[in-house]
Amino acid sequence: MLNYTVIDAHCHVYPEKIANKAAENIGVFYGYPVPSFDGTPGTFETMLNAGRKLGFAGYNISGAATVPSQVVSVNDGLIGTLNSFDGAEMLFAFGTAHPGFENVGGELERIKKAGLRGIKLHADCQRFNIDDRSAYPMYDAAQELNLPVLCHVGDENFDYSSPYRLLNLLKDFPRLRVIAAHLGGYREWDEGIKLAGTSNIWFDTCSAQSILPPERVVSQIRTLGAERCFFGTDYPLWNADKELNNFLNLALTDKEKEQILGQNFLSFING
Repeated sequence: MLNYTVIDAHCHVYPEKIANKAAENIGVFYGYPVPSFDGTPGTFETMLNAGRKLGFAGYNISGAATVPSQVVSVNDGLIGTLNSFDGAEMLFAFGTAHPGFENVGGELERIKKAGLRGIKLHADCQRFNIDDRSAYPMYDAAQELNLPVLCHVGDENFDYSSPYRLLNLLKDFPRLRVIAAHLGGYREWDEGIKLAGTSNIWFDTCSAQSILPPERVVSQIRTLGAERCFFGTDYPLWNADKELNNFLNLALTDKEKEQILGQNFLSFING
C-alpha cells in the first residue's frame, strides 16, 4: 500500500469509440509507441483500473480540442464523465477551449457551472502561439472566472508553447493561474527553469520523470520549487506504474514526495 495520497494531476481521457485511435495519434505525435494497458488505451475506465491497482486517491482528467468545432463535444464528454462517476476516488476535470471558438467566455462560464475546474490547452496540437493576441479573449475569460489553465509547455520541434511565450503571456494576465506541464518545458527543460519564481505558475512532473535522468528531475523540481509541483502520468502516453515507480525512486525527501504526489494539487485546486 502507498504511504502517500496520490493524485494524478495530468491525464487525458477519450470516448470509447475514438480512444484507441486518439492514443495512437498521441504516440505518433511524440514518437513513442503507446504502452500496453489492461483495457482500451485512452478510456476513463482503463485509467481508473490502472490507478486502483496502485492505490491512487484521485485524478484530474482533461481533453484538448484540436479545432474549434470540437470544443463543445470535448467539454460535454468530460462533464458527462464527471457527473456519472460514483467511485470513491476524488475526480476533477479540466475542459478545453480554442482561440478560434466564438463566445469563448460563454463556454467557459458554462463549463464552470457544470463543475469543470479549469481548461487544458495544447498549443502544439492546436497550432497557435500561446502568447498570440488572438488567444487573449480566452485567457481573459479564464482569469475573470478563476479557471486555471493546464498548458502543455515546450517542444524541441515547435515554438508554439515555448517557455518564453508563457512568460510573455503572463505579463498581461497577472492573475491567471497556469500549470506549466512537463516541469516547465517538454524537452526545453533548460528554458523551463526560467519560469522559476513566477508567482502564478505551477508545474507537473509528467513525462519529464520518465525521460530525464533522475538527478536532473530532482534538480529541476527543486529549482522550480517542490511546493509548486504536481505528480502526473500523462496517461495514456505512459503507464501509471512506470511513472509512479520512477517518481518514488527519485532522491527527494519524504516531505517533498508527499507534497508533489497529492498535497500541492489539492491545495491548488481547492484554494
